[in-house]
Amino acid sequence: MSQFSYAQYQNVVAQAQANGEGTKVGYFKLKDDGDIAIARINVSSTDELMFASVHTLNVGGKWLKVSCLNPLGANNGSCGLCSAHAANPKGAVSKAAKKLFIPMMVSYRDPNAATGYTTPIPVIWDRPAAFSRELANKLMIAGDLRNTLVLITRNGKAGDMQTTYSMDILPADHPVFKPDMIPADFSGFNNFNIARHSYWEKSAEEINAYLTTGQFPERTNTQAANTVASVATTAAAYAAPQTGGYVAPTTTAAPVTSTPTIATPGVNTAIPSAPVADPNANMAPTTATPARNFNGFSF
Repeated sequence: MSQFSYAQYQNVVAQAQANGEGTKVGYFKLKDDGDIAIARINVSSTDELMFASVHTLNVGGKWLKVSCLNPLGANNGSCGLCSAHAANPKGAVSKAAKKLFIPMMVSYRDPNAATGYTTPIPVIWDRPAAFSRELANKLMIAGDLRNTLVLITRNGKAGDMQTTYSMDILPADHPVFKPDMIPADFSGFNNFNIARHSYWEKSAEEINAYLTTGQFPERTNTQAANTVASVATTAAAYAAPQTGGYVAPTTTAAPVTSTPTIATPGVNTAIPSAPVADPNANMAPTTATPARNFNGFSF
């Protein structure tokens, strides 16, 4: 039966929360030049900023982010995706890009809403790592960004690769944007895991298998449990209220024991055309699907 009552819906939500299934976290997006949104950023210091180096893979015309296995600033051969890109720069594997992932509660402009803005929702804003300087400036000016509202404006038309974003700290006595528009409630990030939301973490063996066969091997239940345990600190760090800095999970990559099959330079066949298996097969449920949209690289 497809119909249900409000009470039944509340019971389902309560049960999901009891099972550790937090509110689904979306992705922040302003579509066109001049679009604005009001946000409360879930960051109190630069120590809490979330960074990752990721490759973007073209799989069936869609983009998939996978974490790079090389340490920051190094290229020691630990990452098969780096080798694949070096062998075929115009192929289906991008160069590793340094990314910043910003957790925030956001309200978009909506002329049909009573307040003129939508109900706040939890989102991740995916930006080049260099954007962290902008956040550092705002932290220096306003302190804990969880305690203030920020006006975010897009400067650039849809599709413009030179698009920038401005961020303005709003005073508590602003005549339009009142603090209660977005309460300082970040419980939507409870049980949140950035490594399962915005990109995938794969081992050297899994990456080798992918480059060779076009498929990531299925993980056993034990492997899935170990993956969840390895990033437990991420979820804990972003449960509300925050009391400490974000600690990125550390993983020592296994050495690459075999040479990936690399396409002939200049020919876009770095990844075979075989069907790609569902990377989440046999893994614990996740509250969000890894990002598949790609807006360009920045370093």
